[in-house]
Amino acid sequence: MTSDTHTSGFHRTLQERIRLLSAGTKYDSCNQTAVCHAFGPDGRCIQLYKTLLTNHCSGECLYCPNRSMRDTARASLSPEEIAKITWSFYRKNTIEGLFLSSGIIGDPENTAYRQLEVVTLLREQGFNGYIHVRLMPGTPKHLLETISEYANKFGINAETTSSVNYSHICPNFDYQNDVLMRLRWIHDMVRRRRCEHNDTRIIGANDTQFVVGLLNESDRNMIQTVNRFMNRYGLRRPYFMSFDPVPGTPLEKEPSSPRWKETRLYQASYLLKDYGLKARDFDPIFDDIGNLTDDDPKILLAAANPDMYPVDINSANRHELLMVPGIGPVSAERIIHADTINSEQELARLGVAVSRARPYIIIQGKSQTRLDHFWRSGS
Repeated sequence: MTSDTHTSGFHRTLQERIRLLSAGTKYDSCNQTAVCHAFGPDGRCIQLYKTLLTNHCSGECLYCPNRSMRDTARASLSPEEIAKITWSFYRKNTIEGLFLSSGIIGDPENTAYRQLEVVTLLREQGFNGYIHVRLMPGTPKHLLETISEYANKFGINAETTSSVNYSHICPNFDYQNDVLMRLRWIHDMVRRRRCEHNDTRIIGANDTQFVVGLLNESDRNMIQTVNRFMNRYGLRRPYFMSFDPVPGTPLEKEPSSPRWKETRLYQASYLLKDYGLKARDFDPIFDDIGNLTDDDPKILLAAANPDMYPVDINSANRHELLMVPGIGPVSAERIIHADTINSEQELARLGVAVSRARPYIIIQGKSQTRLDHFWRSGS
């Protein structure tokens, strides 16, 4: 797979193929440029070269720009080409790693073998950067095991929240077997590896993505599913991609999902993972059909639980501090281990966004803003 042609037979240049295959990852957590951003386990933003191996695909997912029956320009890159491009970006400090996905090359097993060729080639050449592999539903267990030796993050897209919806949009695969069982296997692999404390090998992390607004799924269902995946499969960070109808697909006339939904669902997922909330805690802030509004969910949760505030900064426990807008996990730990805090300036030095936290806190018996006034003002 070193080259491809237009439907007219015209040979594609390497640059044309790079551009096409980077654009082809639109539904894999990235925009349509050759470099995208991911987040490491420590929350640090990482720049990745992202590409498909190929946008030829035997799958028939209803929303996908690369589905087999769609009339579109096709291209492929060989494992050697991807390795060479990755090294070129890496040596120029343009990227810190690789995001690799693919269309389905015949079947999931063959596709995973091709992806494995890329990551083993890079590691054998001494590449120590970050590698994120998006695998196909139905990838065999032995290939998941092998890829886990090389990838920092890897997983399979869930796309939706239920078997019924998944069977509708991805008719080639089975949600329970091809997706959820694989996420379970990956979770068990990662958990076993962490117990081994083998520092000579990479310890990966489970990964999945949901398409937002694809089948009018409610935000309540999405948050419940993310919470369940975190508990069952050790999911750290779900990815969300707003549905944007693609011409030439069966869903081309469906309405697109507003981009702000991505932001609000990401914020909700951080509250689940880093702040200790449960899916049921969001119930007071959903609208009548179970959706979020375009407002910071942490602010809305504070408004829905007025009895929790104001919080005394010097006597609050970790959970109470985390429920204060403007205080995150890092600043909460700093507050807990600090000496007595006497001013907002001291809080700011600990990393607190004081302007957001001010209405919800007491410092040395003093509160700057009454909560009822704050909420009435709509701030």
